[in-house]
Amino acid sequence: DAADYERFVREVDYPFARALPTIRSYVVTRLDGTLDGEEKPPYDYLEVIEITDLESYRALGALPEFEQLLREWSQYVAEAVMIHGEVVE
Repeated sequence: DAADYERFVREVDYPFARALPTIRSYVVTRLDGTLDGEEKPPYDYLEVIEITDLESYRALGALPEFEQLLREWSQYVAEAVMIHGEVVE
């Protein structure tokens, strides 16, 4: 349910993630449609996480609190693709 997921994001995910020093910013965007208006987007949400460095972010996976957060998150997310890259300036 979208409302349940968005409540989880606001009440649990944002506060947890934004308190971590390795995360500079974190936003979740609900995807409403394609730009041409012809199709449904392939995903319902896009999460963008700006981090200090990749290895520090990966190390979060060993924290019990982070593992618990991912377990809760996975109750709302059926499929996810996690990718990383560099901003082009």
